[in-house]
Amino acid sequence: MADKEQLRLIRLGVEAWNTWRLANPSIRIDLSGADLSGLELSQVDLNGANIQDVTLDEANLTEAMLTGANLSESSLVEANLTGANLSHANVSDADLLNVILVRAILTRAHLAKTDFSGADLTEANVAEANLHLVNFSGANLAHANFEESKVREGRLVKANLSSANFRHADLAQTDMTQSNCAGANFDKTSLIHVNFQEANLHGLQNATISQLSKAHSLVKTQLDPQIMESLTLSFPHLFHQS
Repeated sequence: MADKEQLRLIRLGVEAWNTWRLANPSIRIDLSGADLSGLELSQVDLNGANIQDVTLDEANLTEAMLTGANLSESSLVEANLTGANLSHANVSDADLLNVILVRAILTRAHLAKTDFSGADLTEANVAEANLHLVNFSGANLAHANFEESKVREGRLVKANLSSANFRHADLAQTDMTQSNCAGANFDKTSLIHVNFQEANLHGLQNATISQLSKAHSLVKTQLDPQIMESLTLSFPHLFHQS
């Protein structure tokens, strides 16, 4: 349950809120369950705050400070978090449909079961994050950094992953049907049982035949000619409907 005084303060605006937080750094922030839809919260200091089950739909959280915050089960549909810092934050089971997270920092964040459908995470840093069962369907993840992240059993259908960095990431059992992975870095990435059906895998960086051979499907997948030839000769089952 949100603290009534804190709720009153944040609705006064970012300047009043940040001034109060600076003067009261030890007070626990609890805005859980509140409706903060559409608020102007650019550069707001919510580090370590309890914002569980909060509604922040269409809110402006540009460059917001959310390090270590608890945003689990919250709704941030179409919110703008460009350049926001959510490192170590808990954003599990949250609805972030069409959210803007361009250049946002989500390193070591807990993002399991979060719905990022249609979101824009261009150049976002999602390194070492827990993304188990995440949904990035239709999301723009171009140039995003997923190094050492765990995306097991995720859903990245029709996602734009061009030039994304998945070095040492775990993509096992992820559905990447019709995704655009052109130029992505798959250095030592786990691709066990990944569904690449109709995906664009042109120009992959550091991907090996051994890695790709462990995929679930490469049916109608676009691959560089030399890689395609090697895989079709040695692993023809990957190119047939199961």
